[in-house]
Amino acid sequence: MRLAAEMTVRRPLDAVWAFLASDPANLTTWDRGVRTVRVTSEKASGVGLTFDTLGFPRGRKGGEESGRMSYRVAEFVPRHHMTVALASAGGNARYFRRAAWRMQVEPAGGEGTRVICAADFTLRRRYFFLAPVLYALRGSIRRDLGYLKVAVEAG
Repeated sequence: MRLAAEMTVRRPLDAVWAFLASDPANLTTWDRGVRTVRVTSEKASGVGLTFDTLGFPRGRKGGEESGRMSYRVAEFVPRHHMTVALASAGGNARYFRRAAWRMQVEPAGGEGTRVICAADFTLRRRYFFLAPVLYALRGSIRRDLGYLKVAVEAG
C-alpha cells in the first residue's frame, strides 16, 4: 500500500533539506504521532543512521516506551530524497511486514520547495483488515506536511 502527499514550502530547497535531513529530532515538530526521537547510531546523518521514535502514551498500558518504532536511513541523496525504513518488529511495527517512508524535495519556482512524502508498506497477513483504516487515514500525511510547512517557514 502506498500513501502519499505533497506540500509547497515557501523556503529555499537547501533550508527545507537541512530541516528534514540534519536532525531526526525535528520530527517532533511536525509529525503529530512522534513525542520523542532517540538517535541509536553514532552516524550523524545519511545511510545507516538509526533512530527510534516514541509516541504518546495511550491508556493505562501506555508507558515511557509507548509506540516505539525503530528506523534506519536506507537511501540518502542530498538535496533530493531520503528513504527511512522500519527496522523493528515489535510494538506498533508488528502490523507491518515491510514499511518505509520517503521524503523528497524539488524546486517549486522562486523560493519555494515542493516536499513529497510517501509511505510504502505491506501489512502482515493477520493485520490485513487494517488496510481500509490506514487508507482512510491517508489525509494524516497531508496534515503533518502542513505542520512541516509551518515549522520550516517559521525557521
